Amino acid sequence: MNHLYLTPRLRLSMTAISPAGIDILKVLALISMILDHANTLFLTKPLPELYALGRMAFPLFTLVWAMNVNRNPDRYQQHASRLWIWALLTQPVFAWAFAGHYPWYALNILFVFAGVTQLLALSQRYGTAGLCAGIILLMLLVWPLTPASYGITGLILVTGLALTQLQLPARIRIMAIMVSTGALVCLNGASHLLIQPATALVFAILPTFILPVMALYSVRTLVSGARFIPRHFFYYAYAGHLFLFALMTRFI
Repeated sequence: MNHLYLTPRLRLSMTAISPAGIDILKVLALISMILDHANTLFLTKPLPELYALGRMAFPLFTLVWAMNVNRNPDRYQQHASRLWIWALLTQPVFAWAFAGHYPWYALNILFVFAGVTQLLALSQRYGTAGLCAGIILLMLLVWPLTPASYGITGLILVTGLALTQLQLPARIRIMAIMVSTGALVCLNGASHLLIQPATALVFAILPTFILPVMALYSVRTLVSGARFIPRHFFYYAYAGHLFLFALMTRFI
């Protein structure tokens, strides 16, 4: 028995962004992520402006993932399997690129999306038992995701945004929105608010909200047309830029 479905209202809200607009969101997120990684890997003193720009990458990727994965709930497991494969294939390159910056066990961001997609697949197929199994899986991922991929806060954000687009009781969807908002606040810099409140607010917390909202508003109002990015392009771009950066850090 299937337990997760999309509501008609949310299906309509998802189509408010054109296919080309969704691709532009992917491009913006990819560019901001690459600049953020370059800021970390190549600059002796990372620039706070580049750090701030990089804060929009994960929220945008999460939004695009939530829209795509929930278009066809019957394919949750297919999406999860693809993400697991790419996460595993990318992990050696990720570890090579960030050696010396993160501990050896730190996992790349694809494991966040793979874990939550697997939670959705298990819940859809096995109901409450599958939901419990998925939660246990996410709990096991928290520790290796914490150094480089947002840890429990990232998992909560991704799960929360997915739940906001499912046919669930209104109170649960409202709670999911509130939890997602809280996760966005805590995603970047919340631990530094008491020590450096102005810096944390200007370069970490506010960009996490403002930049994705500006990107969304722009593509919804200005962009129309068909998609222009090849299928699964992000996976190749993610692994490819990490491989290139790893080579650059070793040989340049």
